[in-house]
Amino acid sequence: MQEEKIIDLECPETEEVCSLCCLKQGSRGHVLSVSGPNRCRLMELGFTSGAEVKVARKAAFGGPIEIELRSYRLSLRREEAEGIRVGVDADTPSS
Repeated sequence: MQEEKIIDLECPETEEVCSLCCLKQGSRGHVLSVSGPNRCRLMELGFTSGAEVKVARKAAFGGPIEIELRSYRLSLRREEAEGIRVGVDADTPSS
């Protein structure tokens, strides 16, 4: 049985909620929910409801995403970031 993936192919810049992988470099948001096979591990790392996150860097061609979370940085695979829903902060850069 294949696992169902949560994929948002398009996250319009006007959306208030999207997956973490849709945020642009330098954008901030707050965690709303976490799903997927690594849900428990991600929550142990600090991806809990209301936690502020910032996209520090994004690798090209579908590579990992470097996230600032709480007082540290970590890298996530895009597949892991797709399962993290975030509320986009109003003061995030649009570029």
